[in-house]
Amino acid sequence: MDNKILLRQRIRTGSFWVKQLRDISLILVILFVITSYLQRDMINGQAPNLSALTVSQQPFDLTTLASTSTKPTLVYFWGTWCSACKITSPMVNSVASSNDYQVISIAVASGSDDDITQYMQLNQLSFEVINEAQLPQAINLPSLSQQWGANVFPSIYIIDENQHIRFVTSGVTTAWGLKLRLWLTTFL
Repeated sequence: MDNKILLRQRIRTGSFWVKQLRDISLILVILFVITSYLQRDMINGQAPNLSALTVSQQPFDLTTLASTSTKPTLVYFWGTWCSACKITSPMVNSVASSNDYQVISIAVASGSDDDITQYMQLNQLSFEVINEAQLPQAINLPSLSQQWGANVFPSIYIIDENQHIRFVTSGVTTAWGLKLRLWLTTFL
């Protein structure tokens, strides 16, 4: 018999589809466990204070932003060295470019403001960036990424107008996934 005929016959059996469903379910469970593990330190509830100058020397204050805007805010922790961030940053840029939502990012261990600005230009990214390395660090106080529990990069927080964290995610994500979470935040 021809291989194509055998394949068609096999696909038509119920056991073939049961095995496919089993395999897909197992993969989804494994992905859920890995994602849950990676997000274990990410904070929930009230967002910590986030006030700093961006690499373009513009002041940013999450509390002020929340009081003057009814739009949800996307807070994005990333690094120029992060391979997953190279995929996610254009998605965040897409959200920022739409002007439908507020976007602020924190570059972690990414060099000087000039290094980050050059990286942003080279990769055609236009969202606002706070350079964590340039923030004054008090002795024995956690860094901004540690305060937020962003230990895996990229880490993304969706915050409502009351500064409550509504969604957290880490790793690669899509623009439509981000926009969906931001849109849902307007109803929560």
